Amino acid sequence: MGLFSANKPKRITREEFKEVMTRLYGKFDENERIEVEKLFRADLGEPGMESGITQPEFDAAIQWLNENKSKHVLEENDVALLQEYFTEHLKD
Repeated sequence: MGLFSANKPKRITREEFKEVMTRLYGKFDENERIEVEKLFRADLGEPGMESGITQPEFDAAIQWLNENKSKHVLEENDVALLQEYFTEHLKD
């Protein structure tokens, strides 16, 4: 994919993110949902064609969660659930 290519990588849109958060509603408490929203706020807030969560952005977020367990409220099984739900939307 070139710099000016019309092909952009698959991303989780704001609408897809809302779907994932709805699925997490019964599984995560409010603080955990807020943590997830904070984690991806910048990716979802990017303007134009950059808006959304790409696979590299998602991978970086999961890596940060795994390497910084003392800095967030998500448990290991919560991170695994995030990976499961988000991966469904990142498939091509």
